[in-house]
Amino acid sequence: MGYTTTVIEVGPDAPAFLEEKMAITFSGEAPEALRSYCFLIDDAELTGSLTVGMPVRIGNQRWTLTALGEVAEKNLRDLGHVTLVFDGEAEPRMPGAIHLGGLDETPALTLGAEVVFGSDQ
Repeated sequence: MGYTTTVIEVGPDAPAFLEEKMAITFSGEAPEALRSYCFLIDDAELTGSLTVGMPVRIGNQRWTLTALGEVAEKNLRDLGHVTLVFDGEAEPRMPGAIHLGGLDETPALTLGAEVVFGSDQ
């Protein structure tokens, strides 16, 4: 059960957005208005459901899913599109948000980084 993908392109403005502890993902074609802010990811299949408490691995970092917006799972499944928020909050701030908590201050979202939902490895 899970979702495994790789970052295949980093928009020029995505690192600045990441400094605000947020990252937008899209698989396939991101809208031009958002593309420069996005981490583009390979298409992947979501098997199972996303759940609070689920482990998430980004590169070699370990995170935990702490809150899930009401359309985040559907958007991830259909578009590879979510807003990852690295604040550990228990309530989502947006319908398409996935909040993550972890020990690392800066997420290891870089070109070529693997992102795995549902992995504790």
